[in-house]
Amino acid sequence: MGKKLLLPTDFSRNSLIAIQYAIKLYANKDCDFYILNTYAKEVSGLDSLNLLDPDDAFNKLSEKRSHEGLGKILALITLENKNPKHRFHVLSRSTLFADTVKDVIERLQIDMLVMGAKGITNNRLKNYGKTAISAIENVRKCPVLIVPKNAIMSHSKEIVLTTDFKTDFNCFDIKHLAKIAKLSNASIQIVSLEAPKTMDKEQTNNKDLLTNYLNDIDHDFKIIHNVNLHTALSCFIEKGRSNMVSYINQKRTFWQKIGFGKSTLRRLGYFDDIPVLALNDK
Repeated sequence: MGKKLLLPTDFSRNSLIAIQYAIKLYANKDCDFYILNTYAKEVSGLDSLNLLDPDDAFNKLSEKRSHEGLGKILALITLENKNPKHRFHVLSRSTLFADTVKDVIERLQIDMLVMGAKGITNNRLKNYGKTAISAIENVRKCPVLIVPKNAIMSHSKEIVLTTDFKTDFNCFDIKHLAKIAKLSNASIQIVSLEAPKTMDKEQTNNKDLLTNYLNDIDHDFKIIHNVNLHTALSCFIEKGRSNMVSYINQKRTFWQKIGFGKSTLRRLGYFDDIPVLALNDK
C-alpha cells in the first residue's frame, strides 16, 4: 500500500525545499503527495467582526494567488520528477492552517506531514517558524518532519532518536521511523540523558518496548552525561554521520499552553541543515 504525505506550502523557497526533500526521501516508494496552501485571514478580537462582512476582494485575490502558486509548483515538480511511483495532488483552502491540516490528515489518512522549518515572514530568525511550531503542537495523528532550508537529501547513515523513556511510545509513529531508516539502510542511535541504573520500572518497560519495535533495525543506546539536550545532539551531528534528529513529541501541559515552560522542540534547539522528525506519544 502506498504512502500519503501532506506537504504544506506558503510558496517560499523553504517550503519548496521541504517538498523536494520528501520526494527524494521516498524516491523508491509508491506515494501520493498532497501539496496544500491555505490563505485564510488570521483574525482576533474586534477584527473577528469582519467575518460578518467577508472581504470579497481579499478572498478572490488570495484564491487566485493560491491556485496560481500551486499550479507553478505542480508544473515544476512534475517536470523534475518522472517517477511512475509518485502521484501529486494540490489542495487550496480558505481556512486556517492548523484546522485545515488536522482535517486533511484525518480525512485522507495521511501517513506523514512534511514542511519547511520557516516561512516567508521569519526567514532570518534562528528558530523554528510559527507555522512549523503550530504543526508540531496541533498534529497528533501522524509524525511531522520539519525540514530546514539547508537540508541536503542524502541517504541517512544514522538517525538520532532522543528520549528519556518516561513517555509511552506511539506504535504507529515508531514504525514510521523504522521505515524511514529502512529507506536508506540507516542505523538509529537512541540518545538518553538517563542512565539505566536510575530508570524506574516504567522507563525500563518503555525501553524494552522500543527495542521490540526496532528489532529488525540496526540500533544502539547511548547515554550522555552532564550536558543539555541540544549539546548532546550536536555532538552526534558534528561527527558527520547523523543527518536526521527525532524525538517524542509529548502533549502540551496546561502550563505550556498558557506560555510557561519550553516544549521539547525548543529544548532540542534549532539545526540549520538537519531535519527534525516529531513522533507523537500515546
